[in-house]
Amino acid sequence: MVSWTDSESTDGSAAQYISSDDSPLKIPATIDEPSFEGLADDLNVICEHGNPGRKYVAFEGISTGRMFIACATEGVANCELVQWVDEHWPEHLQNSIHKLWLMYEHSQHENRMACLEHSSTVHNLTQQKKELQETYEKLVEDVNNLLDYKDSQPEVNQKNDADNISVSVESSMTKDAEIKKLKAVVDQLKQIHVSQATIIRNLKFNHLKEKEKLSSDKRTLEICYAGLKKEKDDLKKEKDKLDYCIAEMMKVKEKLTMEKSTLASCIVELKTAGDSNKRKLHQIKAICDED
Repeated sequence: MVSWTDSESTDGSAAQYISSDDSPLKIPATIDEPSFEGLADDLNVICEHGNPGRKYVAFEGISTGRMFIACATEGVANCELVQWVDEHWPEHLQNSIHKLWLMYEHSQHENRMACLEHSSTVHNLTQQKKELQETYEKLVEDVNNLLDYKDSQPEVNQKNDADNISVSVESSMTKDAEIKKLKAVVDQLKQIHVSQATIIRNLKFNHLKEKEKLSSDKRTLEICYAGLKKEKDDLKKEKDKLDYCIAEMMKVKEKLTMEKSTLASCIVELKTAGDSNKRKLHQIKAICDED
């Protein structure tokens, strides 16, 4: 991971280049963040195409919420390189984010499986309905053909008519029985449709609950992210204060060093003057002894 201090990114020094030798990573999914978006002109980060990188906030895996700079050049192959602004999150936060993503993926998998099962059920019911409809239409067509045939035949004798009527009645009774069975199947199919609608409503309700839970988890992540950002700002302020204190102490040290040098010079001068006065006293004493 590559990171830098604020002084290194804003002191007007040479721009940092993102090249193929600098930890190649696939650009992760991102989320809109108004406080960190647009081109990274202020950070002096240049991609392989010679253009300023773009600011993003990651929304993928344990790097969710971390700010980074990536290639923003359009119309050409992307550098597929990432230069992170934020350090790695603490281990406990990474574990929490990882658990939330696992819960989300598990929920998505369950929803997909439920949709596949629902689609399979709907397909089977549709096929059954289609077969029943075809049977019903064939039955109606046979009854109509029988009635048309009866109407088109001349009345030859009463016996044949009676036989035909008997056959027709028996056929009609058989058809009526089949129609009753068909109606029973249709009623059963309607009940299945009602059950299917109930299942769909339950799936939607569960999906809404899961969506609400994910929204709550997202808000929790945003709160954690805001707390981390505030903590980062506080640490930056503390660092600025420490830098200021160190600079003041260096000034005091330089001042004390200069005073020490001055005192050393004064001591040397006083010692020299003392030695001179001592010689003069010896001379005066010698003169007094001669007298």
